[in-house]
Amino acid sequence: MEEIVRCSRCILPASLPSVKLDENGVCNYCNSFDRSFGDWDKVKELKKKQFEEIIEKVKKHNSEYDCLVPLSGGKDSTYALYVCDKIYNLKCLCITFDNGFLSDYARKNIKNAINATKADHIYYAVNPKTMLELYKHFIIQCGHVCVPCMRGIGLVSYFPLEAFNIPIVVSGNGRRIAYLSGFPELFQSGDLTVFQNVCKEIDVKNGCASLLEHEPKATYKSYLGAALNLMGIKDKFVPKYITPDYVGIYDYLDSNYTEILETITREMGWEKAGDTFEHTDCFLHEIPFYIHTVKFPEVTGSTFYYSNRIRLGQMTREEALRLELEELENPGAVQGLDDFLTQIGMSKEEFIEQVSDWTKIKKYRKEEPFYTKFYMKFRK
Repeated sequence: MEEIVRCSRCILPASLPSVKLDENGVCNYCNSFDRSFGDWDKVKELKKKQFEEIIEKVKKHNSEYDCLVPLSGGKDSTYALYVCDKIYNLKCLCITFDNGFLSDYARKNIKNAINATKADHIYYAVNPKTMLELYKHFIIQCGHVCVPCMRGIGLVSYFPLEAFNIPIVVSGNGRRIAYLSGFPELFQSGDLTVFQNVCKEIDVKNGCASLLEHEPKATYKSYLGAALNLMGIKDKFVPKYITPDYVGIYDYLDSNYTEILETITREMGWEKAGDTFEHTDCFLHEIPFYIHTVKFPEVTGSTFYYSNRIRLGQMTREEALRLELEELENPGAVQGLDDFLTQIGMSKEEFIEQVSDWTKIKKYRKEEPFYTKFYMKFRK
């Protein structure tokens, strides 16, 4: 392989369609991160205060539950529950979308987390045969495997919000740590229009009616509330009913993983899977990262994760590049791939052929709605 031209700050290859280098060789993703979060150390106390203002407002709703916490059994969702229950004493309802491949580690960590807190918990699952059909169909149609699962994770959060009048979702997520969502050549969310377009004229849609439904109108409120918050409009001036109904904790709280892992291990009974603490909640977690390497052989399953850790100051570029080059030389087997392909009835050769072209997804996408544009325009 020829020498790869990379960002001079992180390790993103310049050959990726969405990567653009400036005159200093720094990529647009690093520059965007600096514009949004370069002053994090100066503003993190303010962000924490903003989070606490949201929490106080939530408590005034006097609902049966103060918040909904999507709980996958991974480190971040477990930490989100810890923050809500242990630190802020919120009445929490947790929900888990079982995609058919939830790991034993995840189930054990979920059980331990619920037992360590006062939270109630719901499992939600689409029929496993339907999910397998969806995975196969999305691989063939658009070269992606995770869209059905992401559609489920995103949508099932809204059912309890409506049923129990819960004012907010608190997720173990955040723009600072989201290292894939900005790459259109690699990432596709569970967007309703994309899901509906890909599922047109197939029998499987009769078995996944809930995934084809529209989100409640609360979605618009979520964008409006979040945008006002990010614009710096004080919470006390925002009407009670415009409390943002989705909050990622890492948009407001620091992501010091050394402290987080120590905390959830001690307080929540959380256990990592072997030597890793990333993506331990799904048996299929290595497959989408393998797909990235099929689409773009110049990357590894860790390229984007390492690059984000560099931006966060949690890893040096030299260390990341050393690990990256080792992974390029010795990619290793993809855990769970052979079993997954057997279950969906697809050969590895067909799989590689179907996922190779990153542009297959483009025809199913649509222009962003006005409320998304509003949020994106005013967020920092």
